[in-house]
Amino acid sequence: MRYEFLKKSDLEAIHEATLDILETIGVRSASQRFLDKCAELGLNVKDGTVYFPRDIVDDALKKAPSQFTLYSRDGKHDAELGVEGKVYSQTCIGSPFINDIETGKRKLVTYKDLEDHIRVCDALNDIDIISAIFPKDVPEHAAVTYETAAQVKNTTKPLHICIESDHEMKYIPNVLAGAVGGMDKLIEKPIAYLQVSPISPLDYAVGPANGLLDTVEANLPLGIIPCPMMGATGPMTMIGSVAMHNAEMVAGVVVAQLMRPGIPCVMSPRVTFIDMRTAVGLWAAPEMGMAGHCSMQMANYYGIPSEPTGFSCSSKICDEQAGFERMYNALIPAIGGASILGTACSGDNALIADYAVTVLDDEISSMIKHTVKGKEVNTDTLAVEAIREVVNGERNFLGNEHTFRYLRSELWEPNLCERATYEAWDANGRITYGEKALAKAKDLYYNYKSEPLCEEYAAAVDAAVKDAVDRK
Repeated sequence: MRYEFLKKSDLEAIHEATLDILETIGVRSASQRFLDKCAELGLNVKDGTVYFPRDIVDDALKKAPSQFTLYSRDGKHDAELGVEGKVYSQTCIGSPFINDIETGKRKLVTYKDLEDHIRVCDALNDIDIISAIFPKDVPEHAAVTYETAAQVKNTTKPLHICIESDHEMKYIPNVLAGAVGGMDKLIEKPIAYLQVSPISPLDYAVGPANGLLDTVEANLPLGIIPCPMMGATGPMTMIGSVAMHNAEMVAGVVVAQLMRPGIPCVMSPRVTFIDMRTAVGLWAAPEMGMAGHCSMQMANYYGIPSEPTGFSCSSKICDEQAGFERMYNALIPAIGGASILGTACSGDNALIADYAVTVLDDEISSMIKHTVKGKEVNTDTLAVEAIREVVNGERNFLGNEHTFRYLRSELWEPNLCERATYEAWDANGRITYGEKALAKAKDLYYNYKSEPLCEEYAAAVDAAVKDAVDRK
């Protein structure tokens, strides 16, 4: 199933604007290492800015793979990115707060919160790729290394890691390699993609610039996730921000492909917007979903897997606003062909992780997957013979063999959505969806245990973390 917001001529116009931006405005960087590498690769470098000739851009984009697999430790949750009809949910990265599972009050994330949240996500069938919320009680210079260790120890699912400080790239691949039995195994079957976040407008700061180089040199899948805000760090028009944002992502893809042709890349659009009355950066509907869809279409235009925002909202808890904003922002890019829907499990513009919302997103993800896989049209699904049999004698479809054949495969099955009669719902205490979601989250929180690493692999992960802590 595919819906496209922009026409082909619109995509061509945005691509042309992207080429113009990259060739004539360029991308700034304070990283001399990045500037030197770009010059070595044949790009034009002058006064701390990299300019991208359009013929080099077009040629490099063709080298980026349209599909690749992000592997799971147990082999049961592999994500086939870029495959038509497949979309995966990904938890939000970096949320500094979490709503306490018992009190519901917001608090700063601890390392234990990080591990607990990952475990709950591991238990849910339709939460597919696991990111890390941001604990405040670990050494700052080794924070991402700690987060990566928590991920590999508490889930077998594929991982998403954001490189916040490039100096940790000395240790993060070692944590991942330790969890799978060695660097060769990690490169053969990568269990994570590593993301860098350029600063809008058009600035690859030292951290993301060096992080990009380190990721490509480590031969691991690369993600690129700038986050411009319309009217603040991006143009006030959505299409203008999409074009600038596209140029920021394309710049990273081009450098990666020039360094290592064919390395897997993910374009992760995050065009947000600012409430001019309060100066609050918003990840709400409908602009977030619309912009994500437009940027996702550009990624599809290039044949590169995309990861738009998806499950985002400005609501602070699992309420009605959270439900409709998250569904809108996720469904709009999903039906356009997104590979991954990001920001699951979070609220308050990606600042708060919430357990009930995590369960809600699992159900939304299940519904969206059912939608995007579409319906096959063939002789049997058209059901002409079944119609003939019923009209000529049976008078209804309840007892028809065709009904039994499709009874369990045709309809989406909810986990928590209320489908009982009014009388049954009333007699059961009129329980809301949010109450049911929190109850399920609590059950998983207190009772579910994820599959642990074997002692050898756990020791290798711990050694990599210790190395990061000791070599400040």
